[in-house]
Amino acid sequence: MTAGMAATSSYVARRDPSVRGKFALIMGVAIAVLGYVMMTISSSPTVKGASFLWLPAALQLAAGVWLGPWYGFLAGGLGAYAAGILAYGGWGPQDLIQNLIAGGFANAMLPAILFSLLRVDPTLGAKRPSDVLAGAYRMLILVLVVLGAGMFNKVVPLPGPWSLALPFVALVVGARVLLSGLQLDKRSFVTAIGIAVFICAVSAFIGALGAMYTGKTLVQAIADPGIGWFVGDTVSAILGLYLLPLYPERLRAAGIIK
Repeated sequence: MTAGMAATSSYVARRDPSVRGKFALIMGVAIAVLGYVMMTISSSPTVKGASFLWLPAALQLAAGVWLGPWYGFLAGGLGAYAAGILAYGGWGPQDLIQNLIAGGFANAMLPAILFSLLRVDPTLGAKRPSDVLAGAYRMLILVLVVLGAGMFNKVVPLPGPWSLALPFVALVVGARVLLSGLQLDKRSFVTAIGIAVFICAVSAFIGALGAMYTGKTLVQAIADPGIGWFVGDTVSAILGLYLLPLYPERLRAAGIIK
């Protein structure tokens, strides 16, 4: 391909409005498939579909930051809603609240708005994002470690908060060991963690409101599934922060992000 043809292809990709929509669809399908798995293997015993280890939160956060609030909402919300339909036939008001609104607004749209409002660099200050891509296999290992910690309670039931804390401990220790070589801007990363915690608290509260359709009071719904929802989403959203620096150069070249 000549330089002129390459420039024309780049220009078309940047101007084609369907490119971002297609990528949002791909992200939505990935969220739906992963969400279906998580709702099947880590669902709350008392609230159908409320997953205590919601790995799609990583993709929802990334979709919002990469694609912007509206495309992020479509990918994150519709993807989670489709996951509920696939996992347990959930399509009613409770599912609209817990999947479409919590997944689309809190987990995807809100981080897009806050990253922009607080001027957080999506690459989190990584000096050479291409170097992060080379370490993607370590990210996969970390995801498996956190998932294993979340599933450990299925085999050896732990009392109370210990079962919720285990994935978080695995994330902190695993990230320290596996991702210690990643050079990030401290201000950007700390702010991004604060955003991740906040959006997951909002998501968990919305999920608790949805759980009230099962007959729970608000206090009962916050206790179950709210607390577990918050911990599981937070672990996964922080994992999503490590996804952000991986692909921005390629996504910009394709016209998907600015």
